Amino acid sequence: MPKRIRTTLRTTLAGSSALFSALLPAACDHSATDPQLGAPAPFYRDVSLSDLENRLKTGTARVEVSIIPGGLVARRVEIEKPDEVTKPEEIRGRITGVTPSGDHGTVTLGELGGLEIAFDSSTRFHGAGGPSIRADAAAHPDHGHKTVADLLARVQAELAAGRHPGVKARRNPAAQPQASDDGSFTASELEFDHGANHPFVKLNVSAASLTTNATPPPDAWLKLLGLQFELRVSDRTTQLKIENPRLQGVRGFDGVVQAVDEAGGTVTLEGGTIIRIVAGTEFEPKEGDDGDHLTSLADVAAALAAGKTVRAEGKGLVESLTPLTFDAIRIELEVE
Repeated sequence: MPKRIRTTLRTTLAGSSALFSALLPAACDHSATDPQLGAPAPFYRDVSLSDLENRLKTGTARVEVSIIPGGLVARRVEIEKPDEVTKPEEIRGRITGVTPSGDHGTVTLGELGGLEIAFDSSTRFHGAGGPSIRADAAAHPDHGHKTVADLLARVQAELAAGRHPGVKARRNPAAQPQASDDGSFTASELEFDHGANHPFVKLNVSAASLTTNATPPPDAWLKLLGLQFELRVSDRTTQLKIENPRLQGVRGFDGVVQAVDEAGGTVTLEGGTIIRIVAGTEFEPKEGDDGDHLTSLADVAAALAAGKTVRAEGKGLVESLTPLTFDAIRIELEVE
């Protein structure tokens, strides 16, 4: 398991972390309520390939593609709420190479077909917690990384030792979706050492990105950043889902687990944020024999009892602000 560099708790807008769920039934009942409907509502509903095709024909849509590691096959594709198209686009994956050159360079993600994420002097960097720094701000401290060069040197040392730290890249969306065969992505923000067992791409797309296949498998391809992601819907390898457009108050959460209450169905993060596991919550599945990925609160309790550090990441509906409490829509739990 790659070495993780611990980061501090952050909450982000849900636009940076919406996922479709292969485990969540379309008609699932749960304790969260739709603020507009005032009644229990499903987080997602299943859609067909033709539904996806028709949705893209109506205009720009924000999709998140969760990828099965080891290839370019989508585990799930989610169409997010219409207002998400104005929020930052994101990519997450494991680093296989870093090429710095002064105040710019690239980070290579091997799991995503060798996709190169560019950075420049305007990119903000995060690593090992603490404030962000820019490539042209060499004097700003970053909790042990005095410069961006120091941070990148540590990432390179990890790579030299055979480890592949994760990274999450963000950028602001353009007025129109990027051409499907354009592989460029210049990050406005790079968050290194981020858990990346489940790589994903979250972009604005148009109908031009989707091509159906008359002789499946796969049933279709979704082309993003010059990469062709296979959609294998017929055999249920790929799940297609749409987020309930009327759910409000959705945000992301990310932090180190401080405590778990199996009976109460909650996880408490450092800083006091509470994550409630409800009937519609999706646990990210394990990949192969990955023993560091946890899929139940019992697993989390056992890991904490053994003195291990567990990180929780996902998104949920904000139920209260004091303390900040979420009903989890999706949660990923991993031993660091």
